[in-house]
Amino acid sequence: MNLSNFLLMSILLRIAYGFTVKGPSGLLVVPLGASVLLPCSVDSLSSLEDLEVKWKRSDSQTLIHLYQDGDIRPEVQHEDYHDRAHFFTDDIKHGNFSLLLKNVTAEDEGKYTCTVHSGQESGETVVEIKDVERLIVSGSNKSLSVYVGEDVTLNCSVDSHIPAEEVSWKKRVNDEHILVLLYQNKETQPEASDVQYRDRVEFFRDEIHRGNFSLRLKRVRTEDKGEYMCQVFAGRFSDNTTVTLGQLGFLFLHIMVLILCISACGSALLFCSLIYCRSKHKGFTVKGPSGPLVVPLGGSVLLPCSVDSLLSLKDLEVQWKRSDSQTLIHLYQDGDIRPEVQNEDYHDRAHFFTDDIKYGNFSLLLKNVTAEDEGQYTCRVHSGQESGETVMEIKDVERLIVSGSDQSLSVNVGEDVTLNRSVDSHIPPEDIEEVSWKKTDKDEHILVLLYQNNKIHPDSSDEQYRHRVEFFDDEIHRGNFSLRLKRVRTEDKGEYMCQVFAGPLSSNTTVILKQLDVRVDYSWSMVVPLGASVVLPCINDKPLTAEELKVEWKKSDSESPVFVYQDERSESYSGRADFSTDDIKHGIFSLLLKNVTAQDEGEYTCDVYRGKCNVLSVTTTLELRLLGKSQINME
Repeated sequence: MNLSNFLLMSILLRIAYGFTVKGPSGLLVVPLGASVLLPCSVDSLSSLEDLEVKWKRSDSQTLIHLYQDGDIRPEVQHEDYHDRAHFFTDDIKHGNFSLLLKNVTAEDEGKYTCTVHSGQESGETVVEIKDVERLIVSGSNKSLSVYVGEDVTLNCSVDSHIPAEEVSWKKRVNDEHILVLLYQNKETQPEASDVQYRDRVEFFRDEIHRGNFSLRLKRVRTEDKGEYMCQVFAGRFSDNTTVTLGQLGFLFLHIMVLILCISACGSALLFCSLIYCRSKHKGFTVKGPSGPLVVPLGGSVLLPCSVDSLLSLKDLEVQWKRSDSQTLIHLYQDGDIRPEVQNEDYHDRAHFFTDDIKYGNFSLLLKNVTAEDEGQYTCRVHSGQESGETVMEIKDVERLIVSGSDQSLSVNVGEDVTLNRSVDSHIPPEDIEEVSWKKTDKDEHILVLLYQNNKIHPDSSDEQYRHRVEFFDDEIHRGNFSLRLKRVRTEDKGEYMCQVFAGPLSSNTTVILKQLDVRVDYSWSMVVPLGASVVLPCINDKPLTAEELKVEWKKSDSESPVFVYQDERSESYSGRADFSTDDIKHGIFSLLLKNVTAQDEGEYTCDVYRGKCNVLSVTTTLELRLLGKSQINME
């Protein structure tokens, strides 16, 4: 294909499609049961007439949402999306066709297509929900051994970020399940427990908000031996894990062994002591999460690390390190935390729960997560001669991404223009510390508009932009920081940068205001015979869309207009003025004035408005002469 054919094809494609439909900059990761915004927008939309927006599943072509003929069509929507798919009809005029999908389920993973039709133009974008964080309940898979009369902890934790609606611990007896303890409606329900467990079971209340629903069973009895199930319900999903309470020893047997050992010889004492110590200390397993952790940028994440059996606090050491660089994140040693050996990047960010050590919990809370925190972490536990470790991974940290149109914008002088920019990540708007729009002028940056501390600061704008720039206030909570520049001037031409700050991260993107078309005023002088008809010319060099178009003809010495056309309605104030609405699509706004009188002499102005912007102004001077009706001169 030669260059001319390539250029011709590009032009034809541009004519065929007319606009580009934009989606997100990457894949979407959503917590189960949460809401997610599926972005879909265009930079410019010539007309709302015949507009149609379709949202479909790309794999099954299931219709999620349809906007057609100026209204939403819920009757054709698939029933799975009733009351879950929200369309922002008020934002259509801004070119925003995004869809809010509520109460996300695992079945919502996949690709979605947003198709936009407007007149002869069309375009589409594809959005993918890659991962939906499922409800994952984890615990210990091995049997636990405990002495009769002691206390034991049965581990159960919810690894996802989904609030648990109900958690029940049940013991399996033959084919039945006995209720051991119930958590429901955000409260523990001890009175619901079976009589044999009442007053002997409890949750760790301070741990529930972290998803820890481990069960503390006190004063173990021989009949407590068996299988226990921890079942968690969240929305329409549930998951469970089981723990087996296996070998139940008796403390008095160990007392007898100790007495026999004391009464025997030294070698027998040593032998018995070894047997006793061996039976008491069987080693331990360090447990971590069941899979990679996905964390919002700037959020907090719990790095789980625990053991099944209680360890002696004497000589206990817990180390947290980055597996890749061996950077020390946290150290617990000799009964205390050692902040002086901690890497400075984790000061005030890594929190260790010293009060939970006695329960075998060595988890670490990492705050204010950054993109650099992605990677593997090792939790290593030493107790006496025993040790163990677990490795976990922070897989994805949602970054700060500022997106918008990369193309240059053209606008007429005097018109308004929108510079589109939005924050595509899932960072809450209240966590966005600052958004600034600046214009590059040689080596300097002129401040156009500033958003800081959850407020817009118009007074900080440079004088040339003050009172001419604004954000869309109602859109900020959705991450939309597009700039509206009103009454464009020739000196506004240039490069504009939108910069966003959130915590330790920042991102920016630029848009160029390139071609500034200056509105040209035309003037005519006409000589017309008395009693004739005359056409007062008003012609634009290119067609204008009829939407929001207003045409006003005025005479300089009269306060009332001669003729007004607006919203497909026209009205003549002289009774002798006629206007052809069919010529509007060709850019012709001329006025026919019939039976010209002496009072009609003077200056006439044709003003054409699109919205509030004046896009065309033509002045015609009408001069009467006592000439024959067949003679009309134009100068």
